[in-house]
Amino acid sequence: MQLQRNKVYTYHYSLSPQKQRKATGSRLIILKNPINKLQSPISWQSDLFTEQPILKPHPSEKAKNIARGISPFKVPGDSRTVLISQIDGNKFTFPSIGSPVMSVIRLKEAMRDRDWVIKARESLSRELSELINCSNGVEIEIPQGCFKYYLGKGNNMTLIKQCFNSRWWWTEDSAKSANVIWTQTISKGFFENLEGQVKPPKELDSNSLNKSVRCNVYYESDTLEEKQVDISPLNYDLITLSSSYIGFSDRRIIDPLSVHSHNKLEFNSAISDKKNLFFTMKKYYSALGENVFGYLPITFHIKNGENDPEFLSFSEKFFGDQEKKSVWIIKPGENTNRGNGIVICDSLLKIKEEIKSNPFPETGDHTYIIQKYIENPFLVNKRKFDIRLYTLITSTNGIAQAYFYQEGYIRTSSKDYNRKAIDNKFIHLTNDAVQKKADDYGKFENGNKMSYKDFQKYLDNKRIPKNFFYDILPNIKKIVLDTIKASFLDLDKRKRTHTFEIFGYDFLLDSDLRPWLLEINTNPCLELSSTILARIIPAMVENAFKIAVDPIFPEPLHSPKKAQASLFQDLVPENRFELIFHEAIDGKALLEDLKSRGTLENFVRPCND
Repeated sequence: MQLQRNKVYTYHYSLSPQKQRKATGSRLIILKNPINKLQSPISWQSDLFTEQPILKPHPSEKAKNIARGISPFKVPGDSRTVLISQIDGNKFTFPSIGSPVMSVIRLKEAMRDRDWVIKARESLSRELSELINCSNGVEIEIPQGCFKYYLGKGNNMTLIKQCFNSRWWWTEDSAKSANVIWTQTISKGFFENLEGQVKPPKELDSNSLNKSVRCNVYYESDTLEEKQVDISPLNYDLITLSSSYIGFSDRRIIDPLSVHSHNKLEFNSAISDKKNLFFTMKKYYSALGENVFGYLPITFHIKNGENDPEFLSFSEKFFGDQEKKSVWIIKPGENTNRGNGIVICDSLLKIKEEIKSNPFPETGDHTYIIQKYIENPFLVNKRKFDIRLYTLITSTNGIAQAYFYQEGYIRTSSKDYNRKAIDNKFIHLTNDAVQKKADDYGKFENGNKMSYKDFQKYLDNKRIPKNFFYDILPNIKKIVLDTIKASFLDLDKRKRTHTFEIFGYDFLLDSDLRPWLLEINTNPCLELSSTILARIIPAMVENAFKIAVDPIFPEPLHSPKKAQASLFQDLVPENRFELIFHEAIDGKALLEDLKSRGTLENFVRPCND
């Protein structure tokens, strides 16, 4: 039998592994372990079963204090609580060895206690922040003041403001004095005023591996029994137990009040511009000996109209597909999103007319992307759809990391699919900005949105032997990871500050349920236009704050709390972001692989478009 003492000075006892199965009068307790739904489930015949003796409930601190005759006393001007003994403490003795064992309570039950929720949220946030800072090679000093944020206009900044205001240590201010600037587009002035390049940490800390976020706040039952709360449903292990997680021992000490951050990566155009995405991915797959058109539709980049050599190559391809009467989609190569400037054509003459001049002045001067239209899309109730999902990329202390959000949604069109009706955008383009103008918008699904589970139900009802979560989503995640590997050297190549960005990825499934990457958006819509979006987007943004904002800008100590109403004040938020890329692990492995292939030099060379 071993005596253990945890961080909050609560005594409990546990049996050694050798004695556990020899204990008499024992019972079998199943301990719930987190399971990554995108990976193979853990076998139940593992270490999930532990035998423990049936013993008396573990007494809480309150019960011990009552037995001691100790009452809490608040020190004026101090947030701490000390214990003042009223009688001889020798009248209370701790339980003898072999008596109490702390029992485990489900998270759902503990969440009914609002006091526990408030304390647990603070404890879990500190634990997670510490592990994330370790993975970025930084150590944050305890702030002696509050932080300031600046918000631009548009794209549901009300939601972002609510997330900041739910943290009492943040106040809104001007962009010049803000610690965090949150805007729809890159603030050029922000990067121009930054100091020199940061030197990334180098010394990996193997002791940081295989650590889970622990909840050091115990649940106290009505009988004054203290119970450990099983927090595995919160999925923090998607980050800390990821194969991409690693910490550093040479951590740089940072004063958070001196940090200036932006919700945009300085060179996000490496993947958010349609032309740059094509060149970035082409260079990456070429270095690996793969064909980029196995992941992106066949693409041509046109800079100089029909006299461009690339347009001549496209013309040859177009005439070669004439028997199939191929359809092509023309997009601005840069400076556009939300369906602006997109045209669908099946005539070479019309394509030439489109690229002669800029027919959409609101997109600004741009080049053109001519892309093969996927003519055999998988349909939902005879209508076309695409998949929108999110990825968070952070660049802190010169270290790039990427997190894949496990929940996205389906965006459906309002009209039945008809390949020949190429002029009807309500058939072919599923962007919200386009579909909300259709007469049938919202007729079939609330806000033309379906959840992943709704889509799986559709597959089941149609007797299609595919599981979205096991057969389709892992393939999508693989392509997302490829985009990170392809661009991590470029997104924040100056490595000057702490920046982060939420990207919106769009995928299309063909008739074989094979995913194709369409585009990556630097300013994904955060409007809550349906019940599904009202559930997914606020939780996703709050998760992003937990990873990208809270670790660098922690809650100050010994300050009066002035918390305003929060979207999550009665909840301990579940994490849905999975760490899929760490520069010191995955980036290093990629560069070593390309070096062995002899293609590293071409990969690190800037794209030549």
